[in-house]
Amino acid sequence: MIAVAVLAVVALATIIVFFYLKALIWPQQEKVTAYTTGRIGKSKIPGMPKSDPENGNLSDITAAGSFHEFLLNLHSKYGPVASFWYGSQYYVSLASPKAWKDHIKIFDRPPELFEFLLPLIGPRSIQYINGAEGKERRRTYDPSFSHTSIKNYYSSFQLAVDSMIEKISSLPAGEHIPLTEYMSMLTIKAVSKSTFGDFFKEDGKAVKLLHHYEIVMEVLNQKMADKVESQEKFNNALKEWHDFMLSAVNHRRSNPPKEDDKIFIDILMEYCKTEKELTSDAISYFVAAFHTTAFMMVWSLYYLCQHQEIQEGVHNEILGILGKDGKVDHSNLDQLPYIKRVFNESMRCSVLAPFAARVNYEEDVDVQGYTIPKGTSVIHALGVVLQDVTIWPDPDRFDPDRFLPENVAKRHKLAHSPFGFAGKRICPGYRIAYAEGAVFLASLLQQFKFKLVEGQDIHRKFGFVTLPSDEVWVTVLKRE
Repeated sequence: MIAVAVLAVVALATIIVFFYLKALIWPQQEKVTAYTTGRIGKSKIPGMPKSDPENGNLSDITAAGSFHEFLLNLHSKYGPVASFWYGSQYYVSLASPKAWKDHIKIFDRPPELFEFLLPLIGPRSIQYINGAEGKERRRTYDPSFSHTSIKNYYSSFQLAVDSMIEKISSLPAGEHIPLTEYMSMLTIKAVSKSTFGDFFKEDGKAVKLLHHYEIVMEVLNQKMADKVESQEKFNNALKEWHDFMLSAVNHRRSNPPKEDDKIFIDILMEYCKTEKELTSDAISYFVAAFHTTAFMMVWSLYYLCQHQEIQEGVHNEILGILGKDGKVDHSNLDQLPYIKRVFNESMRCSVLAPFAARVNYEEDVDVQGYTIPKGTSVIHALGVVLQDVTIWPDPDRFDPDRFLPENVAKRHKLAHSPFGFAGKRICPGYRIAYAEGAVFLASLLQQFKFKLVEGQDIHRKFGFVTLPSDEVWVTVLKRE
């Protein structure tokens, strides 16, 4: 199975690092010491008492198997606003759209949430930047991912999927293919060409970049689990990754675009004050751009394989709008609502993004009658809400019709928030994910029918991104 899957990490190791580093690596942040009893304002936030005086609820997280499953247990017992402990650190988790609405304006993000990626993306990455500087960076970068800008990306998406179709077509009839590997390669090629320019024109460079990324992430995850066998291997892989990305930047500098042909890498070069900052944000956006879309595609095709009637329904929509050879672009994307419903239900059913987090360092925040003290890290339990039976009856059932307009109107607007929602810090690439995914899925289903190889036992492995527990093998059949 392709090593990019290790991005999400073994969930338990991720959470251990998440909380451990909050206490040790970010001492400059204000700690909440006045609320060690869990008593907030005039009322006590319901929650899990410490299982251990020193380790808090760490043993409960371990027993649950993943942080997402721990949050499911926590909120099932204590309700939509609940607290828990890690050592002496007090946390609050929110698991309802109403509670999220009370927290919707909070911009700052606890840096420790992504601390395990620090060697890869660097301390000056936008992942760790809050306050005025973080907001300024978002205002500067976000136009590259606007509806208008995305119009220029469709051709890159199409070139990438056309190359994938050519590769699949060359395989023997009925060949089995590894879905995660293919979708990761497809997405990394599309993202690299659309946001970094013609440095990635040759497929070999995209393959090399993915190879470096796999090595780096594999060693990072070993490090998180205290199983590093070779620090030299890690250092060499990390240097190759950074050097490779810097080569892409320098290539763009040597081949500047016309003023009206600027893409994301050009904005970065204009804004960033140092090479380290430039490299950090280039890597941060690159990783975020390709891995989420890759696994959105993996889960979507997995569910379409499980539900052949839905796959045929999507195929019929594609034929009705595009015909056998038409292409998706900005002019017809909105005419393919079934595809978007499939993506939304795939992200919901897979729990693609199980949680997010925010923190208010400036003042206390009132949420559903409770007061959360400033400096408290607040978890947004996205996955808990995506599996809430009061919002999504029979939540494990895959049903894209949940996202028909009349059904969406019955739910809170935040009930489905796979890209986050708070503080204008929603994932900046959410529009690209839908557009890119639509180009991929429409083109692939125009040409092929996908079926699961029998005998596989695939289940969800929860981390920062939810992955299949193993490589998903599919049989690809040429359509007549």
